[in-house]
Amino acid sequence: MESNYEKQVLMARKLFLNYDQEKMIRKFHLDSDEQWIYLEFLNRIYRISRRTGEIFLSRCLSGGEHGGEDSKNSVPCMDYQIVMSLYDVLCYSAGIPVLSREWCPIYALQVTMSSPGTDTFTGKYAKLFSGDTERLRCACEKLGGEQPGIAARADVCWQFRVFPFFSVQLRFWDGDDEFEPKLQLLWDSNSLDFMHFETLYYVQGHLMERLKEEFEEISG
Repeated sequence: MESNYEKQVLMARKLFLNYDQEKMIRKFHLDSDEQWIYLEFLNRIYRISRRTGEIFLSRCLSGGEHGGEDSKNSVPCMDYQIVMSLYDVLCYSAGIPVLSREWCPIYALQVTMSSPGTDTFTGKYAKLFSGDTERLRCACEKLGGEQPGIAARADVCWQFRVFPFFSVQLRFWDGDDEFEPKLQLLWDSNSLDFMHFETLYYVQGHLMERLKEEFEEISG
């Protein structure tokens, strides 16, 4: 039986087909051919069928060959956070969105200023990374992140290219005898021109899980 998440993925897939694909390709300068639209998401390349809307995860690394139509080079993707993020940024984004280059916490993006904080969510990752900042830096680099030109006053400051046209910044302060470790994700102040507010939570969830995987694969 299909889960509610799977049902929503299939519904979103059908809705995707109602949108102008040529427009989204031009808007974000995406690679495409007659059958596929290709989109990089957190250092992995996904391809979207122009006929069915189905999303596949390419087995190749970002920047490599797309893998053509050979099924051995890609696998179907039904991960809710991933597919909803891809569909939303392609279909929702207003006009031709432009980054402000000004960073802010997620709660500052809602006009009502009533959105929930993320301390509980980020806190579990802060505890995981605590005491091993060098390992965290290595994990950030493995995930395709880069150190920003102007580093913040944090023990670890890294910027991730979520999409080729959209980045998120991570700041981490390690703990000590007096203070708990703290992790903060910062967003461009124009983020809601690119995707719905709830989609930001899908993006941050996927980002942190990918970073956790990279961190745990590195020998402590």
